[in-house]
Amino acid sequence: IDTGSTDSSTKLLKSAGITTLNAQIDTGFGAAVSQVLASSKLKSAPEGSIEWLWLIHDDCAPAANALAELLAAVSDRPSVAVAGPKLRGWHDRNHLLEVGVSIAGNGARWTGLEYREQDQGQHDNISEVMAVSTAGALIRKDVFEELGGFDPELSLFRDDVDFGWRVHTAGHGVIVVPQAIAFHAEAASNERRSIDVTGAFLHRPLLLDRRHAAYVLLANVSWWLLPLIALQVLGASLFRALGYLLAKLPGYALDEIAAVALLVFQPQDIFRARRMRRKNKLVSSQVVARFVPPRGSQLQLAIERARGAISRAWRNSSLYEDGTTSSKSTSVLDLNDEALEEADIDLVRAPSPITWLFKRPILSISLIVILLTLIASRNRFGNIVGGALPETPSSALDLLGMYADSWHTVGLGSSANMPPWVALIGIASLFTAGNSSFFVSALFVSAVPVALWGAYSLARKFTQLHFLALAAALLYAFSPTTLTAINSGRLGTVILIVVGPWLVRALFGLEQLENLSWRKTWWLALLLAIVCAFSPLAFMVIVLWQFALVIFDVIAFNSTTHPMTKEIFDRKNVRRIVLVVAPIVVNAPWSLEFILHPSRILLDPGLTIGGGNVLSVMLGNPGGIGAPPIWMLSPILLIALIAVFVSRTSRLGEVALFFLGFATLLGSRQVAGHGSFTPESLWVGSLMVIPVLTSIIAAVIMVDHYVPSMSESNIDYRHILLGITSVLATFSVLASALWWTSSTTTAPLQTKQSSALPAFLSASAQTVDKYKTLVIRSTDSDVRYFIARDSDLRLGEPDVITGLSPLVTKAINDLVSGSGITSSQVFAEFGIRYLFVPKPLDEELVRTIDGAGGFARAASTDEGISWKVPGALGHISFLSNDGIYSVLPSGEVGAEGKLESAGTIVITEKFDDRWRFLLNGKYVPASITENGIPRFIANEPGDFVIFHDATARRGWISLQLITFTVLIVLALPARRRRSQMREEELA
Repeated sequence: IDTGSTDSSTKLLKSAGITTLNAQIDTGFGAAVSQVLASSKLKSAPEGSIEWLWLIHDDCAPAANALAELLAAVSDRPSVAVAGPKLRGWHDRNHLLEVGVSIAGNGARWTGLEYREQDQGQHDNISEVMAVSTAGALIRKDVFEELGGFDPELSLFRDDVDFGWRVHTAGHGVIVVPQAIAFHAEAASNERRSIDVTGAFLHRPLLLDRRHAAYVLLANVSWWLLPLIALQVLGASLFRALGYLLAKLPGYALDEIAAVALLVFQPQDIFRARRMRRKNKLVSSQVVARFVPPRGSQLQLAIERARGAISRAWRNSSLYEDGTTSSKSTSVLDLNDEALEEADIDLVRAPSPITWLFKRPILSISLIVILLTLIASRNRFGNIVGGALPETPSSALDLLGMYADSWHTVGLGSSANMPPWVALIGIASLFTAGNSSFFVSALFVSAVPVALWGAYSLARKFTQLHFLALAAALLYAFSPTTLTAINSGRLGTVILIVVGPWLVRALFGLEQLENLSWRKTWWLALLLAIVCAFSPLAFMVIVLWQFALVIFDVIAFNSTTHPMTKEIFDRKNVRRIVLVVAPIVVNAPWSLEFILHPSRILLDPGLTIGGGNVLSVMLGNPGGIGAPPIWMLSPILLIALIAVFVSRTSRLGEVALFFLGFATLLGSRQVAGHGSFTPESLWVGSLMVIPVLTSIIAAVIMVDHYVPSMSESNIDYRHILLGITSVLATFSVLASALWWTSSTTTAPLQTKQSSALPAFLSASAQTVDKYKTLVIRSTDSDVRYFIARDSDLRLGEPDVITGLSPLVTKAINDLVSGSGITSSQVFAEFGIRYLFVPKPLDEELVRTIDGAGGFARAASTDEGISWKVPGALGHISFLSNDGIYSVLPSGEVGAEGKLESAGTIVITEKFDDRWRFLLNGKYVPASITENGIPRFIANEPGDFVIFHDATARRGWISLQLITFTVLIVLALPARRRRSQMREEELA
């Protein structure tokens, strides 16, 4: 039967003497079979014989003996009503497609075969199955007519599974005969032909297949399983739709949703189908339960196929739009090719471990570096604090909750937006079962080995010499920037050190920006978004670098000798705009605050502690506490200077000097913030990751290319420079490694041993009053102070401290200078109940506080001296109109309860216009006191709620989540539609 074919099929059939019927183009498969059986051209069989129908698709080629094998199998199996062949691929003739078919609880077509499983005779036993494909199926005619043929609702796809299910419930059997073989092209499901059957919505194969899969399940399962199956089908459709969106196939995602929607809006089809099936049902629908795959097998196959799809997508994706791809990647722990070539298999005597390791330098050096790391980290196992790193909450949910909060109870309170890196650390902590403190500790402990492997992998892109790549990796892993960042708890810089090799590899694409594919452009934008979150300073310098390149492009565009074409100019700048704007949008609204507060760009995550001096930064050492001595010279500056004058590495040298120059310039500046109100030398370690890597890569290229020719020439300045640089690099690595392992006990970053506040002060802050403590620490050069709450500062909290109230700052300065007569009154109004001066004590400061008046000594311990501020207000205080003062029970931020009388409510936090007071269901406007704290006037008693309005914060987070997800989707490799794949790929 021919359903409107446009080729010469009908003519060929008639020439072969085969009776041919014609039907409308929209005739479904089941309807076409029924039309054949009803045709007068069908010859009648002899009386008493058993008739069989053999169904062959036009894209199916049975083997010559297929029918004979099928008939032989059913001849001695009288209960069998359906038999099918083993289906193999059309192009790959050994690829197993189906050896029987079933359906999973989520509607997936289940064959029980592994991905691209090859036929090796492993399924050659005749076995009972739930159903067989109609491509080559042999069906008893009387059973076919008894069951009413194929369901007319299933015009195409899944009619085989539905029919097999009904055959089983009618008391018959279905078998697969592997000795009968047919080769199937699956033209419809592979989108090699248009779908024109009746009910083919939008003519989309996937939509029709998914709709029919849900229909088959809901029409055939037992009634008590209907709700569970319906939920499974809906959940699976949503999950697959999400996967298709990530693969950038919105059409397929729409098919998944629409398939379920079509059934939901037409439930009468399901009810009618269930009524029809009851007519011929002799046994329960559960008779096919043994053919339904277990969930574990489904999950295992889904993971296998997803892994294969991702691997193929990455392998087939191109870096540039002209189709060129990056070189083949290798694992950083791959064994050396030379070692494998030279290794002789000695069947008599196994090689010694030392010889085995010597022939695998990356493995042996990795073991040594890991050992050195464990020695250097002996005081960093557990919850680590110190330097710029505050305490990390144990739970990732705490970090995510802090990120979502609109008000932060730190210092005198802050409504500043928490930086996005807090959320990123919380999400990354999923790899450590949600334990964020363990994740941060593991990050600092593993930073050196991970930096080694990343740099080695990057260097191997530029040289085939394993020892050269390994030397470059060691120089990066033990650079002053790496060790200083770890010792001083610089979280943002450590993150950049870990991702630095991949970031620099991606930045190489900027050299041919006009040829960069859009997917790689979005991937680079995603990396820059992470850089922006952890180090806005590094991101802004990258932006300035691109701005400088724009100027050069403008000059080239207007050149009269070799002008840049408008097309190339536009392609470059459109991509540059994406690379600059996308990270800012993804990190909004935090990134937008840089417009109002540019100084925040200069600050890395954590507490503000000073960096090194100009000379130290210029020599490649970021300096500051925890830094190696300056005499441990790094060869970075020397390599960058040499690279500028070498043609092959001039651009790398220019980039290194550009970033190193900016680091030196900014290192001469001082900045205050993140809980510090005294200016400190700016930390520029994050800026030095890129120049360190680019200089090292330049050195690798120069050595790999020029050393062979230098070895055959007379000694000149090149040999001298190479010798000096080699000696300097070797000394730097060895000295830094030795210093790092021996100085770890004096480094700022250590396992937390005690709290910054005495226990009784922390306990007081945890009461209903939630008092604050002013901590004053005197040094030789200045006096430092901060406001403490019920615990030490946690990760992310220093980043939202935007300053104290001017009145409080003046009161502290007056107190320290000895003129703070009214300081205690100011402290009391802001809820500061205690002053604490930790040891070592400044006796002059202690005498000044004792003589200021208004303060009473509370305790003198081994930790320091504390004073009590009388009359300090609680967190949320209530003064009734009768003059009665009380502290309202409050939570972390707000409070709720019942007021017994009218009065005034004062919150001892900085004023913010998003504080809300709801009294008896009505909002009461906030006012600000003379000292700058929020106040509400309650004109009547009643139920109240005090909270900080987080509506805007939730809106920004939703927008941020959407933009970040979109950026990830755009950066992921896109899966192609089946119609876009070559037939060889489908095989």
